[in-house]
Amino acid sequence: MNLTQSYDIAIPTRILFGVNRSRELGALLCQRGYRSALICTDQNLVQAGILEGIEGSLRERVVDFRLYDRVKENPDLETVLDAREFAGKQRFDCLIGVGGGGPIDVAKALSVALTHDGDIRDYVAYTSGQRRPIEDKVLPVFAVPTTAGSGAEVSPVAVIVDREIRTKIGFFSESLFPRAAVVDPALARSLPPGPTAGSGLDVLAHAFDAFVSRTATPFSDGLAKVAMQIVFTYLRTAVWQGDDLEARAAMSSASIMALLAIYFAKGGAVHTIGEPLGTICDLPHGYACGIAIPAMMEFLIPVCRSRFAAMLELSRGRGERAPTEAPGAWQCIHEVRTLIRDVRLAEITTVVEKPDLQELSAASAEHLAVDRVPMPVSRDEYRRLYERIFSQDYLLS
Repeated sequence: MNLTQSYDIAIPTRILFGVNRSRELGALLCQRGYRSALICTDQNLVQAGILEGIEGSLRERVVDFRLYDRVKENPDLETVLDAREFAGKQRFDCLIGVGGGGPIDVAKALSVALTHDGDIRDYVAYTSGQRRPIEDKVLPVFAVPTTAGSGAEVSPVAVIVDREIRTKIGFFSESLFPRAAVVDPALARSLPPGPTAGSGLDVLAHAFDAFVSRTATPFSDGLAKVAMQIVFTYLRTAVWQGDDLEARAAMSSASIMALLAIYFAKGGAVHTIGEPLGTICDLPHGYACGIAIPAMMEFLIPVCRSRFAAMLELSRGRGERAPTEAPGAWQCIHEVRTLIRDVRLAEITTVVEKPDLQELSAASAEHLAVDRVPMPVSRDEYRRLYERIFSQDYLLS
């Protein structure tokens, strides 16, 4: 960490955190003068009855709403354009994203699509290059996360897949910060173990990338360390005892802290692998990032020994002193692998049969965050990292 590193801190999102606070959404919108909303979500959440309390709070306050429930697990630009067509000529006061990062990011991107003219790709800031600015006239977005992972509820970025170029792109503007994030840990109680594990490892990936970033600061370090400690302490319980509200609440807090940490530290080491894996192999983002953590840690050993030794102390959660430098670093990697095994993340060879390592390594080498990795990574080195991830003993060592 560079103690003289300059940094700015600004987050306009108001966070309403607490069990059953999603029932306050209608009152929140009413207080702010919003009377018509379009909700972006997915069919699984609708079928699970997750939106019933939210819809009830809107009806109670006479807030009209329409429900767009076609958001995919890895939403693409076509989803955003489909949502725009679904909205038609009806005018909405605001947009509400209910779900994981996908529905919330679709709501953000839709806020641009509904208020800006021309090709939606012109407003993409990350990957393809922004040709037109996103103006402040975007529709306000309110976020109600149902998973603890993406942190999209406190992010000014909408990450969307562009199928034409087979990569994830990002809309960025401070005006895309959600006006409010209503974080209700109770909404995650019905989330199955698999998605809970993937989301939780996404939290760890965010915090890790912030912690090893070239531009980490004392502020981002503090957020990242607490987030990692929470993951090591509570993720197993959240996965296997999903109705444990303490574990769910802890992970919801960690999700917010980890996202802010990576946003302020501008990290991205694990994401240079996780995002190509997710897009090219069509894997859930949290799973793709989580499975990549041990490989990236092994690669970064030469420059991150002391950081990993500090992580080991966090993983133990008892305040005991961990070995320093190399021994502690390797033990930390072992602890991360143990966590991944304990939450039973599937071996990647069981979900991706024939990976195109050449395409994956090329995408990683061209990733926007490649210059944020603490040491240089060549295309050949990325290929070796993928070979390691797809090896039979990857999670066993």
